[in-house]
Amino acid sequence: MFTEDLSVYFDILASPATLNGVGVQGYFDNAYALGDVGMYGVASTQPTLTLPTANVPTQPVGMLVEVAGQRFTVAVHQPNGTGISRLVLETAL
Repeated sequence: MFTEDLSVYFDILASPATLNGVGVQGYFDNAYALGDVGMYGVASTQPTLTLPTANVPTQPVGMLVEVAGQRFTVAVHQPNGTGISRLVLETAL
């Protein structure tokens, strides 16, 4: 079992965020992506927040995330089995 203390990676370099009203530290990514669909391309972004799984509630889908001055809802929770989770986000209405 992976037992390394991951807090050192999140305490200094990560961005402050809130998940369902609770303060967390995570890596926010809102990278640009271009998909090739024949003659035309489709541009998009897929915002994600990567954080320790211990800081993610059991069923986070639909919860509000506020990070970098933006509001999102959790669309997908992707735990990787090593104590790190990636939350795929959608813009909150």
